[in-house]
Amino acid sequence: MAENKDRTAQQLPTAKLLNANHRRVLAVTLRRVELAVWRLEERLAGMETLPQLALTRFTNPPDAAQRTALLQLTHQIREEIAQLAADFDLPVTEEDMQRGMMAEFSLLWCDLEDARPQKLSGYGVVHPQAYPALDPPIQRLIQLVLLIDAVAQGRQA
Repeated sequence: MAENKDRTAQQLPTAKLLNANHRRVLAVTLRRVELAVWRLEERLAGMETLPQLALTRFTNPPDAAQRTALLQLTHQIREEIAQLAADFDLPVTEEDMQRGMMAEFSLLWCDLEDARPQKLSGYGVVHPQAYPALDPPIQRLIQLVLLIDAVAQGRQA
């Protein structure tokens, strides 16, 4: 009887081997891998000049041979994902880039609000001189983050 089930499973089209929930989990996981690979490719493409950020120092960049190998691997991953997507008839999900920007910068606005001195007092006493030193720059960052959100929404140029 088990042998009969094995033959039946082999005869089904690949897309029919998973139920809708299985396919959704597979699609979400593969989408996350696909986006991570895309971000890696973007980083590797800009390796000649690493960004000079105030709070982050990038160290230990891959050498030319590693970059080549990594790019070959990202290509293979993309091919595998494309094949799985075709085999299991996984749905393509659209990602609205403007809404993604709006969502990310709305969350950053919330985080910046929590970095104000009055909110930081929840982590311990804040020196009184920190209020005038920290609050205005945080307010400027909040305004800039909200401007990015407005531009993404098409409200400002």
